[in-house]
Amino acid sequence: MSPVPCQLRLGRRLRYAEPVPPVPSPSAELLREVEILVQAQHPLLLVETVEENRVRTLLGYLADRLGLPLFIWDPVVGLEMQGPDGGRPAGTDKPGACLAFIEQADLEAIFLLPDFPSPAEEPLWAAQFKRIHRRYYRHRGCVVLSAPTVELGPGLEPLFSPFELPPPTPQVYHRFVSDLLAEVAERRPVSVDLSSDDVAELLRALHGLTFFEVEKIISRAVIEDGRLDRSDLDTVLQAKRRIIERSGLLEYFPHTERMNDIGGLTHLKGWLRKRYGAFADPERARRYGLSAPRGLLLLGVQGCGKSLTSKAIAAEWRLPLIRLDPGNLYEKFFGESERNLRRAIRIAESMAPCVLWIDEIEKAFGRGDNDGGTSSRIFGTFLSWLQEKKESVFVIATANDIANLPPELLRKGRFDEIFFVDLPSEPTRAQIFRVHLVRRGRDPARFDLPALAAATDGFSGAEIEQVVVSALFGAFSTEGEIDTASLLAEARATRPLSVTMREKIQQLRSWAHERAVAAE
Repeated sequence: MSPVPCQLRLGRRLRYAEPVPPVPSPSAELLREVEILVQAQHPLLLVETVEENRVRTLLGYLADRLGLPLFIWDPVVGLEMQGPDGGRPAGTDKPGACLAFIEQADLEAIFLLPDFPSPAEEPLWAAQFKRIHRRYYRHRGCVVLSAPTVELGPGLEPLFSPFELPPPTPQVYHRFVSDLLAEVAERRPVSVDLSSDDVAELLRALHGLTFFEVEKIISRAVIEDGRLDRSDLDTVLQAKRRIIERSGLLEYFPHTERMNDIGGLTHLKGWLRKRYGAFADPERARRYGLSAPRGLLLLGVQGCGKSLTSKAIAAEWRLPLIRLDPGNLYEKFFGESERNLRRAIRIAESMAPCVLWIDEIEKAFGRGDNDGGTSSRIFGTFLSWLQEKKESVFVIATANDIANLPPELLRKGRFDEIFFVDLPSEPTRAQIFRVHLVRRGRDPARFDLPALAAATDGFSGAEIEQVVVSALFGAFSTEGEIDTASLLAEARATRPLSVTMREKIQQLRSWAHERAVAAE
């Protein structure tokens, strides 16, 4: 991870012609990328983002750099040329009239159309965009569509050149927060009580938030009590949780589990310890000759701790845990499912560094023969991202049914490693009993853990937990207390999965013996 400044200063905010709230200047790389598109005569550009102010600032810098006028459309006033000599062409408030003016004017200018209605909604608009493309292809004039999502339709998609706004760096967030604090300090006393580690953690927590959201969070925090301190980190994390869950595609999980809550899995735990440093500091790892870890695939018997391990890894590495539910991706309209996956990926990348947990991945990317190829297209999009991703998103995929896993997913290089999580051994079963007894306020020393472990041969971790829970319910109903005998009685009454699905589990073990690394 790139180094970040260790202090938040009450600096002075620079003011220049830009929208409110002001945002830092765009990076040289982004400015150059869009400049090349304009200079190469790409007349139609597309950026899907909620950060309209960043787009305005970017195009303002670009217009100044290229010596081009910048027009911004508004549904109330129409097109308006930015700058002291700006003007408003009459009658451009309607989408069709705005496009007609742009086509007829044939100007070497940049036209930003934020939140413009989808061209797919009106055939006339689509035809006008095609005419603009033909006319403006001769010079540097261009039209930029900007909105959270844009539906172009198959006729227009090839004509638009997309670009993305990369997440701001920690240094950019630092400068923005410092300038914001300075502005608030002009109106009221403000104190900053953050150590260098606190500042670094705050900047990591801000990653993925828009500048507008950062301004709301920080302003409220300092105005509420006149200070910015470590307690405000929770406010930032709650804001990120709301953003993630608002998408309807991803779910944010708070840290409730730790590695100490998981019995066994010694090989997996050792593997994770060795790779944490390279993930936490990818720049140092790159200089050493290593690439940051991509993620891992956990195969195994149901109830043996795959989901619990995913949660514990995020907690151990102190990273946000985001769960992708495959069922939320699929839509009935053509192309919408793939768009949902791309949106989910963008949100996950904006939250980086983070852990992305895909539970039961075979349900998302398993072989689907009756969905018109949707599963195959989604799978291809996911594989491409997994292979090429640059953001620090550690992917943990879990699977129960290997029969439905596409072989491409298991090829070396997709994941850093494939681990097989088997039924727990006898010593591990004793540890699991200990964990669940402590969690429910019981002293493990009062129980014969070796006897309990021996009596639960073939039990999964989830089944051992249910033995404890069932015994507790029985004791609660009689106003008594659990002991070793009551736990043994519940174990004898349980038919574990290893008995009811013996053949399937044996098949899974045989497959994993040659193809996966034992987690324990």
